[in-house]
Amino acid sequence: MKRSMLQKVQVCVFAVAVLACALTLTHASRASLKTMSSQDGPATPPALEARIKRVENGLLPPAKIKGEPTTGMKLLDRIQFYKAPAVSIAVINEGRIEWARAYGTLEANGKVPATVTTVFQAASVSKPFTALAALRLVQQHKLDLDADVNNSLKSWRIPQNEFTTTQKVTLRRLLSHTAGLTVPGFLG
Repeated sequence: MKRSMLQKVQVCVFAVAVLACALTLTHASRASLKTMSSQDGPATPPALEARIKRVENGLLPPAKIKGEPTTGMKLLDRIQFYKAPAVSIAVINEGRIEWARAYGTLEANGKVPATVTTVFQAASVSKPFTALAALRLVQQHKLDLDADVNNSLKSWRIPQNEFTTTQKVTLRRLLSHTAGLTVPGFLG
């Protein structure tokens, strides 16, 4: 089955964002980097295992210089470089999780391994996914970019105030950070 460019971008963006999110953590030691997998079930088919190895051993640098060879970097080396205790990767293919693996431990120098169900703080890394999902709903005519979001909210509402009386909070304004909403920080 041929994938659209959007589907290819979604797969790449998701994998990169999950990796980038986990790499923002700090303080790992090489000794604590052990590969964990969700392989409690049947063995991974050889073709899928080959794709997993390409991800584990073929990370690309942030920029490529024309004419220079590109050497893939190993995931475990990058984890050590960024001093991240753990990384979890899930690859989505054709709308389904094709594979997921976790690497490292829950804490720096810890003994408890990260698993594919370990919860990581996504923070701002989740913004592109939220925007993509919202825009797909706009494309499917399920959401309106310029409608008052209170028309769609069910369990709570954005309180009316002197600002919302003249300009309603819309999806367009939320996605462009011009709606006047903020969050004081993220507990980690």
